[in-house]
Order: sequence, then C-alpha cells, then structure tokens
Amino acid sequence: MSDDEITLPPVDDDTNVSPANQPLQVLPRVVTAPGENEVVAMLAEQSKYAEDDETKAVAIRLLESGYTVQSVARRLQLRTTTVWCWSNEPDVRAAVEAGKARRQAILGQELEDAAEDALNALVSIVGDDAVNPRDRVKAASEILDRCGISPNQQEGGQATAVAVDIDFDERLARIVATSQTKE
Repeated sequence: MSDDEITLPPVDDDTNVSPANQPLQVLPRVVTAPGENEVVAMLAEQSKYAEDDETKAVAIRLLESGYTVQSVARRLQLRTTTVWCWSNEPDVRAAVEAGKARRQAILGQELEDAAEDALNALVSIVGDDAVNPRDRVKAASEILDRCGISPNQQEGGQATAVAVDIDFDERLARIVATSQTKE
C-alpha cells in the first residue's frame, strides 16, 4: 500500500473527532432588550440607592482604587446600571477617571517589569557560553535594536547597513571553543 492509498476510518459524528479538528460554529450575538420587569427592577434599585450616601462612598473608594464599574457593582451586589447612573455625578466621574489612571499606571509598571525580564533573558543568552554562537549574536542584535542602536540606522540621509557573515560566526565559535579548551 502506498502513501496515496491511505484511507481513514469513517467518522459518524463529532464525538469521535478531536476538539481541535472540529469545525467552529459561530454563534450570533443577539442582545435582547430588557423586559418590563427588568426595567422596573433597575429603576427601583436606582431610586433605592439614589440617596444612600454610604454605599455611594464605598463605590467611590473602590472606583478610585482602580476597580471597574462592573466589578464595583458586583462587589456591592448592585446592578451595573446603578453605578453607571452615579457616574453622572462629578465626584463619581472623578473617581472613575482616577481609577482608570491607576489601572493604566499599574499595567504600565507590569509592562516595564516584563520588558526588564525579557532584557535580562537576552543578556543571559549573550553571556552564556553554552548557547549556540548564532543565537548569542541574534540576542545581542535584539538588545542593540531595542536600545535604539540599530545596525540599519540612517545618518544624513544615507543608509548604512551592517551584515553579519554567518561563516564568521562559525569561525568565531571555533576560536572561542579552542581558546576555552586551552585554558
């Protein structure tokens, strides 16, 4: 039997097929309008908490701390619409903006930490003699590129290019390997 004659067993239904090989079914996104009872319940909750300064103060503190409107509503066991209605007030609006700025600062710091970890990984590759020399050169090139020292920078309108000779990498690796064995 040749490779052209391979036959697969018949498949009766999707239960015998790996989930990765099953066809995707796109479900339509349908947003239904709230029913009358739901609208009445929302309005009742909004009027119930309209003058509740204590709950509103807790919501403001949570919003200032960086929680989203939805998470504040969930934590306080309120409807999201109630907290959104409060956001029309200047102090709540300011808390939402302060929370947004706080979330951005936290995410920015996390991205800076991740970038530092990535740089440390590249530096460790460059300094590891056990790593393939091509990979070490590539890591060094990535470090220089991320630092803004690109080998293809243009000066005075003229493009300068630096090419790395792969044979040179191999020769350099042999030189380094033989010098380490002599030590």
